[in-house]
Amino acid sequence: MVKDTNSSLPRRNNPIGLALVLAGAILLIVAYLVGWTSSNLVLLAGWLMIVIGAYLHIRQQKKREKY
Repeated sequence: MVKDTNSSLPRRNNPIGLALVLAGAILLIVAYLVGWTSSNLVLLAGWLMIVIGAYLHIRQQKKREKY
């Protein structure tokens, strides 16, 4: 029989939440530097990416905790 060696390895986290927060922050910084601050769509997209990313990151952290 073949031994499953992957079961002893630690499970890697899916960093989608942090990636969304970082992408949203970069979008807001670029929008400010380029002068797109009057466009509500760009500002809303960056804000939504940060909020959704923070929510996903917190949910993932709570799921991994034992308590």
